Amino acid sequence: MKTMDVIRYVILTLSAAAVVFGVLVIAGVFVPARGEFSDEMRYVIGAVIALYGLYRFLISYFRRTRT
Repeated sequence: MKTMDVIRYVILTLSAAAVVFGVLVIAGVFVPARGEFSDEMRYVIGAVIALYGLYRFLISYFRRTRT
């Protein structure tokens, strides 16, 4: 396997992890229990992380390798 293939799979894995992390932030798993964030703030932060991960996944998945 080529080095670029390994890097591509690592990027795909990390971007999928970012999507999962964003969903978990929205669900309230990774938010402090003391109430430092409002629900709206938690939703916005989680959505931004999830959408960024989705964007990186799609860009990496559909990018053509240069030969």
